[in-house]
Amino acid sequence: MKNRARAYGFTLLELMVALVVVSILLTVGLPSFSASVRQNCTITAANTLLTVLTAARSEALKRDRNVGVCKSTDGSNCATGATATWDTGYLMYVDADGDREKDATEGVIRAEIPLSACSTITGAGNFVNRVTYNGLGKASSNSNFLVVAKDSELYKRRVVISPSGRPRVCNPDKVTSSNIEDCGDT
Repeated sequence: MKNRARAYGFTLLELMVALVVVSILLTVGLPSFSASVRQNCTITAANTLLTVLTAARSEALKRDRNVGVCKSTDGSNCATGATATWDTGYLMYVDADGDREKDATEGVIRAEIPLSACSTITGAGNFVNRVTYNGLGKASSNSNFLVVAKDSELYKRRVVISPSGRPRVCNPDKVTSSNIEDCGDT
């Protein structure tokens, strides 16, 4: 009787078939996965900004004083101009003198740097540099922020502040200047 050793493993043909199947799955699956990552990143950045604005409004109501939120790159001073955007970070402070500017004597409540690493956040209207809530929870004016994925303009959200001061996240395609109060959801 012959003693045969049994060989374990893959043949070259089986390996080639497996590689073809894996490459087809990756070709089909990766584009939809990256689109999902971009969409989730944009939604997360918009919700984070919504949380910051809601917290500032809550602080203003709690303290019965003006509370401001401004874009910041260092966590201690407000940034102005087009070079700094809201995604670089923010600074929440008590506006003790009510001048809607952060002075050196006014304390910082909270700061976060950066606010978003994967999206660009730009303010529109009067919110280009700062938002101020008064002791009644009303914002300095109603306007909005646009949140766009850094690598694709297809993925975007809009954070809208209503005349009463309440912020919310909207679909940017449904927000126009005539229906900014209701987010165009109707």
